[in-house]
Amino acid sequence: MNFMGSRSTRRNYGKMRSAVTAVARERIELLLSQAIEILPRDTDLAKRYVGLAQRISTRTKVRIPKDMKHYLCKNCGQPLIPGKNARIRLRSGNSRIIISCLSCGSFRRYPYRKLG
Repeated sequence: MNFMGSRSTRRNYGKMRSAVTAVARERIELLLSQAIEILPRDTDLAKRYVGLAQRISTRTKVRIPKDMKHYLCKNCGQPLIPGKNARIRLRSGNSRIIISCLSCGSFRRYPYRKLG
């Protein structure tokens, strides 16, 4: 009895994996864009969309893109929109971007480099 599967299934794993990755990436981007769009009308639904995107990310081992991940609150799960429910500050002394969630009060810090 062969527990590893037949040779044909092992050969097709790369093709299946790339298809799963492509679909997962597309669904994650779609869910996050819909969460941002619906946030002013329904915050609970926006949180649900973000949760689903994170769950797809963990199950398929596909990372959420950095530019989208920076604007997700780890504490309350809302998408952060600058000026609406998020405050962005730059600290020149220690070269940090500070993104504060106005809903729950949590904040995230990201380093940045000065050009020139």
